[in-house]
Amino acid sequence: MTSPVFATQYLETLPTLITPAAALHRLREAFARLPISMVLLGWDLPPKFDEVIADETARQGAQLYRWQPWLTSDARTDLPPEWAVVGPDSTPIPGYNNDPAFSFVCPNHSGVADLLEERLSSIAARGIFQGVFLDRIRFPSPVDDPAKRLGCFCRYCTRLAGASLDLEPVRRYLLSSLSNKASARQLVCSLLGSSDSPGSPLETFLDFRASSITRTIASAKRQAASLSLSLGLDCFSPALTRMVGQDLQLLDSVCDWIKLMTYPRVFGPAGLPFELLGLASWLVRTGWTEPEAIGILSDATGLTFPENLTVLRQSGLKSGVIAHEVEYGRTLGVTHLLAGIALAVTNHAYKPTLEQVQADIIATRNADGLVISWDLWLTPMEHLDTIRTLWEL
Repeated sequence: MTSPVFATQYLETLPTLITPAAALHRLREAFARLPISMVLLGWDLPPKFDEVIADETARQGAQLYRWQPWLTSDARTDLPPEWAVVGPDSTPIPGYNNDPAFSFVCPNHSGVADLLEERLSSIAARGIFQGVFLDRIRFPSPVDDPAKRLGCFCRYCTRLAGASLDLEPVRRYLLSSLSNKASARQLVCSLLGSSDSPGSPLETFLDFRASSITRTIASAKRQAASLSLSLGLDCFSPALTRMVGQDLQLLDSVCDWIKLMTYPRVFGPAGLPFELLGLASWLVRTGWTEPEAIGILSDATGLTFPENLTVLRQSGLKSGVIAHEVEYGRTLGVTHLLAGIALAVTNHAYKPTLEQVQADIIATRNADGLVISWDLWLTPMEHLDTIRTLWEL
């Protein structure tokens, strides 16, 4: 049996008053508890932090990856507003909370490819990384308002779609779906990969988006291979990938491994309750009742929902959805599948109980390994001991 792979995301942002010595101490604590083979290090750190983490990672015989946002700003680059993903109403789709870090650029824009090539070259030039871990490799999540926030309809997408796909009928369909319950349901089911109208313009558009993301990652893979860098991908939970343009089967062929972001109790971007609540709320605004909206989402995803949206808002989903999504990811063709597990404690906004942590870890056992998400600095060390015990290492 192949040994499981354990990775950790580390230092997404630099905590207040942290020193390189403190960052090094935390990493050594993690290595002492768990056989970590990959450290995925954040993108906006002073060089001294990179250096001490790189030295320790090498000393431990592990690989160091640059954890890198791909289709958004990375705090080092201001992206031109004209590169933004465009919605069906011809306006740019805003980022989550208008945060530049979640304001996406269109992968089909002519200037984006050059930017991404330069980013990867700069990472390789540092000489300390053995791989890159690409985050935000997607279109913006449309859940706030699928009729207005599903993109992209920019001139580059229109031209690339060409004769095989006329975007105008898709645009009209989206803009009219808010006033039609049946169309709203059909749209949500299509976004969740459960369409009853294969071959429709909407389905062809969703395929086009997925091919756009895959092409962008395939280009990164070719460049990474030429630079002797491995490539890992941060992907949405399988139930949600279609709505952000991620085709796991296609992406599996252009990377070395995939991490799935199946977070049952995270109420922020990529968290299952956050994304599903957005869709449920939109369905209710189109005229469906809450029980009907829950039924639509449950049928489309195969996930087990709580009895009402209030419970979903307060408690999220049960740990069993992790095991479901790992198996779904396998079904979709992911060959090297790592389960992301949310262990960070963030100012009491996310503070899982020990029982929840244990249940989450048990639910990941059929993955090829774990990625400690989304920051080791905020993860209690006893959670790593729990992983070792429950994975029987």
